[in-house]
Parts: sequence; C-alpha cells; structure tokens
Amino acid sequence: MLKKKSEWIKSTCAYCGVGCGIEGKPNSSGRLDIRGDEEHPANFGRLCSKGLALGDTVTVEDRLLHPQVDGMECGWNHALSHVASSFNKIIEQHGADAVAFYVSGQLLTEDYYVVNKLMKGFIGSANIDTNSRLCMASSVAGHKRAFGEDCVPGNYEDLEIADLVVLVGSNLAWCHPVLYQRLNAAKQKKGTKVVVIDPRKTASCDIADLHLPLSPGSDIALFNGLLAYLSQCQRREPCLCRRTYKWH
Repeated sequence: MLKKKSEWIKSTCAYCGVGCGIEGKPNSSGRLDIRGDEEHPANFGRLCSKGLALGDTVTVEDRLLHPQVDGMECGWNHALSHVASSFNKIIEQHGADAVAFYVSGQLLTEDYYVVNKLMKGFIGSANIDTNSRLCMASSVAGHKRAFGEDCVPGNYEDLEIADLVVLVGSNLAWCHPVLYQRLNAAKQKKGTKVVVIDPRKTASCDIADLHLPLSPGSDIALFNGLLAYLSQCQRREPCLCRRTYKWH
C-alpha cells in the first residue's frame, strides 16, 4: 500500500558511516523536506549540514543529463567510442599501467564488479582503488586480525559511558559531526577524557584534554611503545597505569 505524499518516510543518510536516521517528505517545489529521525539510535534527530541538504540532491538541477565530449552534448555511441579510443591510444603508447581508476565509495556491489572486470580483465592493470577501500583498509585489516572478521565490536553508547576516548587520525568534528556532538555531550555530562592523536590541530582538539601532534609516520613507534608499556604493567605491581593521572 502506497503512503500518502504528506507522510514522512523514514530512511538513512548515506553520506558517512554514522548512519543517521532521517525522515523525508515531498514538498511543492519538487524537492524533499528533510528532518532527523528522533527515534533513531544513531542520531536521535540530529543531522549535520550534509544530511539536512539531502532534499536538494533529488532534483535534476546542475546534473549531467546527457553525454558530453569537449563540453558539447553528444550521443552515447560517440561518447563511448571517444573514451575507448582514448584509452587504446594511451595503452598503445605507454602500456596498461598508464591507466588508473579511482572509483567512488557510493557504488553498488555489481558496479564494483563490472569496473574491476574492465580494469583488471580487459585493460590489464591493477591500478584501481576506491574511496571505500582507501578509507577503511587499515581498520578492516585490524578488525580481521583481532576479531576474525570485519565487524566493529563497539557501538555509540560505548562512547557515552567510556572514561577515556582516543581519536587517532580522526577529525570527528568535521567528518562525523553528529557523533562528535554525542561525545561532547558525554564529556560535559560525566567528564569523559578525550585524547587526539593527529599531526594536525583539528577542530576535534577543541574538546581534547590531550593532543599528541605526532610527526607523520611516527605513530607506529607510539603504539609499539604503548603496547610494550601495557605489557610491562601486567607483569609488575603496583601497576603504573592504575595510578591517578593528572591531566594538563
């Protein structure tokens, strides 16, 4: 049974990995009115600027509706032939590895299969990467080695009950602003300590009790040192980790 146009439809924002719940409703201008879903456990009605602007993305304004070559509208056959011949010329002159694809992180599984087939099977190069893999490759590898699968072991409520939250190379304030608001609220309510490990001084440092501005590439030394220290603490008493730490 179709819902009436005046009803709010629940959905999920697809921009970042927070997964905020949204509600949308068509309006008279052909766009969507968007609001946060107050019942959703990820955001409880909060939305960032990108989520609030979702209604403007459903129109055809400023979108490429037809193929273009050199700024001129053309048919699909001409556009495809132009791309194919250009690829062939480059490959003939410089080899298959002269071509590289950087693919969006918003494609479907079937789309990824086809574009990988094109690059690796037909062009014959492994020069293809995606935002989704580039962004998450290290965490996926860590999850698989630690837990046996790519499955995040925590949830957002953990951030709100934790005594200490460490942000490593993450500018939470800009990249995941709704989650940043939840962490900031927990800090104000129960005094959660926040440590930011990042060469840059980002907006996330505004709520940090400690910012470690590491030199690029030195994070491995830091984590190896922390692991060695924690291992040493387990073998001796009293454990220095349990002593009261004075935050500056």
